[in-house]
Amino acid sequence: MNLLNLCSKTRKESCSKFPNREKTRQTIDVSDLGKDFELITRESWAEGTSNGLDIDNAVIDDLSIPADEIKQIYVPLAQKILKRISDHLETTSSIGDSTGTKPFILGVTGGVSVGKSSIAATLGKLLLTQKAELAVEVISTDGFLYPNQRLLESGIMHRKGFPESFDYPAIVTFLSSVKYSTGKQLAPTYSHTTYDVTDTKKIIDTPDVLILEGLNLLQNDPESPNNDSPVIRDFIDLCLFLEAESKDMKEWYVTRFLGLCSEAKMNADSFFNRYADYSEEDLTKEAEMIWDLINFPNLKDNIIPLKHRADWILFKGQTHSIWQLAFRKDQPD
Repeated sequence: MNLLNLCSKTRKESCSKFPNREKTRQTIDVSDLGKDFELITRESWAEGTSNGLDIDNAVIDDLSIPADEIKQIYVPLAQKILKRISDHLETTSSIGDSTGTKPFILGVTGGVSVGKSSIAATLGKLLLTQKAELAVEVISTDGFLYPNQRLLESGIMHRKGFPESFDYPAIVTFLSSVKYSTGKQLAPTYSHTTYDVTDTKKIIDTPDVLILEGLNLLQNDPESPNNDSPVIRDFIDLCLFLEAESKDMKEWYVTRFLGLCSEAKMNADSFFNRYADYSEEDLTKEAEMIWDLINFPNLKDNIIPLKHRADWILFKGQTHSIWQLAFRKDQPD
């Protein structure tokens, strides 16, 4: 059964149980952070960090984020992260154990289409502009999804991206190896074109910084009901959560879906070739259905409720610009 049929089946079941579901406005409270976080507006952040930072225009041109956003938000953010990295590397180097300097693992998490990959790549490049000698690697937990065939055989293809669709122990094993072992490690990879994991492995060779992005960084092992197994966040030194209104994320997902369908016309191996005969209107409806029945429930049930476990939270507006930041109060400056 393909994704289209699975979504259609799920939609019929959902509509019969929840007939008014699609009429409900999908919004999520973004202000319920309790007293653990200090909120900073975009204006206050820009004022507090406007210290003459400079960055090569060629670097900015190579990034997918607007120049003003890079200068006002992400360069100061990268410098704040770099301070944490420097403190971490200095501390681990001074221990002098046989495994050498343990890498700093930076996590970037949030819902589907919120911009995790883009921000992870941006921060990686900006860290290098501030400290060129750093060895920085960026990977995604998407590579640890179970293959589509296994998801189909298990009857959970329609829950791809949910906690149970990942090989959670493999993520923990990989992070433990990166953190505490010497030598090269192999990270699995994922293709958004084929909508599946690939046979290609990415070599991770003792980096100073590993940027890990994915949906499930703050989740526990779904196969450990007593929560007594190691968890991903045990290995993360600093975790960023990307927050946005779900209606905006839905629009971003639809845009990405349409883009993948357009690219599929030039790639016979693309998963999205199955939509070749769809009109743009039908593609939009299909993407909205997938969001409503898969991505939004996952966001609501498994991602948003865990944002308080993050260290920093970036609030994104409709144009992807950051309008507010939140920093955990018990974190060092």
